[in-house]
Amino acid sequence: MRDGERSKQGLIIKILIAIIVLLALVLLYFFVVKPSVDSYVLNKQIEAQQLVFANMIAQLQSTGAYQLAIGNQTLVLIPYNPQTTATE
Repeated sequence: MRDGERSKQGLIIKILIAIIVLLALVLLYFFVVKPSVDSYVLNKQIEAQQLVFANMIAQLQSTGAYQLAIGNQTLVLIPYNPQTTATE
């Protein structure tokens, strides 16, 4: 073989190796990195939701009402205690 053909084959092999490494990195991202990041984000969202609900319940128990702003409107939440009636 000549030097020109050998250098072309070496270049082709390097390009193919680079493509294989790139595809392996893409598969690693989609099957390992992305699911772990998504799981982390989901856990943080659950923690934030639990914190908001705990704050809401604490304020409801201490003041008897909770104001929730929705856009330019305010929703006031109060505990509901149904009246029990004896039916005999």
